[in-house]
Amino acid sequence: MRSTITALLTAFAALASAAPQSGGGYVAVGYKYSGGGCTESSLIFGDPIFGNGNVCQPLDRFGDNGPIVSYKTLSASGGCTVKLYTDAGCTSTAFSAPVGGCVQANSPFVSAFVTCVR
Repeated sequence: MRSTITALLTAFAALASAAPQSGGGYVAVGYKYSGGGCTESSLIFGDPIFGNGNVCQPLDRFGDNGPIVSYKTLSASGGCTVKLYTDAGCTSTAFSAPVGGCVQANSPFVSAFVTCVR
């Protein structure tokens, strides 16, 4: 099961890298975790961040995840960087989420802002 999830996330990552920054593709793909440290045992699932970037959006689009305690960016489109926030409006402290790095805050992450330089 984990190998299937890993394969799907790798495919998402490839799509994110190749996605156009206009037209509504993926701008980033990341793993969401219910616990600290981005451990496999606390993996919620991998999820793309849709859109063209440069907009605040919820990490839990459907409101059916538990708290996102840590996050690891798997990939980001060229020229794009990911920042995570603990509030819905992306006005709290920004936490940079570089590709391959695990990030966590004092509160669960609620939203993301992917900045893409065109």
